[in-house]
Amino acid sequence: MLTLRYLLAVVAAVAATAAAAVAVSNAFRSSQAPLASAAMSIIAGGTAHLDTPVAVRLYPANYTHTNGRWILTDRVGPRATAVPVYVLGLGQCPQSIAGLLGRTYAARNATVVLTDCVLIMPWAEGNAITHYAATCRSGTDFRPEAAEVETSGVRVRLVVVNC
Repeated sequence: MLTLRYLLAVVAAVAATAAAAVAVSNAFRSSQAPLASAAMSIIAGGTAHLDTPVAVRLYPANYTHTNGRWILTDRVGPRATAVPVYVLGLGQCPQSIAGLLGRTYAARNATVVLTDCVLIMPWAEGNAITHYAATCRSGTDFRPEAAEVETSGVRVRLVVVNC
């Protein structure tokens, strides 16, 4: 009888721990929801408002065209066509985004959610590249304005995010 009581106590403790982990996970995800929502709005060309100011960070990068494909990188190879671009970070973003380089991003996967940070990656479709740069280091209101230029068959669209 005593063993059954201990077994029930252990099961209750495990269940309580699991419930607490789920609650913490949900709270963590919901704290990033406003940042992700703001990033999605910016990508769609709409304005975004956050209730509390967030840090804004820019990461310089390059889209290089090699072997018929655009690849986001921090280096330019000797035989590559390179287009300088920015990665826009909202929130407490890391010092380096090296782990996110070496890929091609499209509009559907241009938002990368990290711990307390959402990155808006530059994206390429065909010979068009879109990237984002902000006019502030922190803010609550974000209003994107786009400008395009075409050179050597590559159309580059810079979305300036006014804060």
